[in-house]
Amino acid sequence: MIFLTQRIRLIMQWALAVLLVMFGTTNSSADEYHLGEGYTTGNINIAGYINLVAEAPRDGKAQAVGDDMSLFVSAHFNKYLNPFFEAEYSGATLWREGGGLFSDFKPTFVLERLYNDSNLTENLSLRLGKLLTPVGEWNTIHAAPLVWTTTRPMTTTRSFANYTSGLELNYLPENSRLPEIQLYLQPDGEIMPRRDELRGFIHVAGAHLNWEKGLNDKIGLSLQHADVNRSDDTQTLLGFNARKTLDKFEIETEATYTWIQGAKLKRVRDDEWGAYLQGGYALSEKWSLVARQEYFSDRNTTQTSRNSLLGMVWRPDPAIAWKLEYVKQDGARLSISSGVYASFSVLF
Repeated sequence: MIFLTQRIRLIMQWALAVLLVMFGTTNSSADEYHLGEGYTTGNINIAGYINLVAEAPRDGKAQAVGDDMSLFVSAHFNKYLNPFFEAEYSGATLWREGGGLFSDFKPTFVLERLYNDSNLTENLSLRLGKLLTPVGEWNTIHAAPLVWTTTRPMTTTRSFANYTSGLELNYLPENSRLPEIQLYLQPDGEIMPRRDELRGFIHVAGAHLNWEKGLNDKIGLSLQHADVNRSDDTQTLLGFNARKTLDKFEIETEATYTWIQGAKLKRVRDDEWGAYLQGGYALSEKWSLVARQEYFSDRNTTQTSRNSLLGMVWRPDPAIAWKLEYVKQDGARLSISSGVYASFSVLF
């Protein structure tokens, strides 16, 4: 495994060196590269991550997927010009049960983020472009090497606009007792929406308040109002998230409740809610045990969906994660199925 980690470092070093040549920035030495930090040359940083997933759902076909192959490019020029770009290829099926290698290889190009940050004052900044919507915590840090599990909780993605195309005001207070505040507005539709989006949203507006508690702990509140695209529905979401560290334990939770209005006849209920509680325990410096319980009640189902997860995470390097987990699903079948899931991810 040590040999494999060294090979990964060499591959990432070579790949980023090629990117630097493409961008015309070759004055950075390969010896300066550290896995997980990307290449920095002058005012520009180039980084990214890869996530490979193996799935064996009980009610579906086993498959291996290049779930995400992502590239970040960020630059810091002055007070007002600080662009950021993230794009990825997602859902590249490498093998599927009953077929051959690459027999269903149809990756999707996704524009994740494209924005510029301007520092208006020492405490206030303006972000313009396409960004990850600050609802809860998982949605803004969902890169595979940074999260505990291969399987993403439904609470963190199904009920709200995951992306905002518009503007965001960020306030960072000097008084640590006051919350960080993010206010955002999407006046119309989303720039280059994902093809696999469950619901499209327009006219999105919201706020997120975050209280930092020490180095790792936090409490957050979210509020979002949006129109559901291609329907007469409008919705308002209220969310809560928290994270607490107790020695070798890390506990996190998110919960959302959504009120829905409109004349969509296919909707079963006028509300939608979800909540999960997740715990991680460090068995050693590199090995961790993770468990999660989630409940989700979708607007289009009469039954609540319930899923329980138990898994292991091995991090031979802070930028590398190997994950193995078993999921048991009951109730309404939504976006999570019972089965075994494994993944390898690396932040480069």
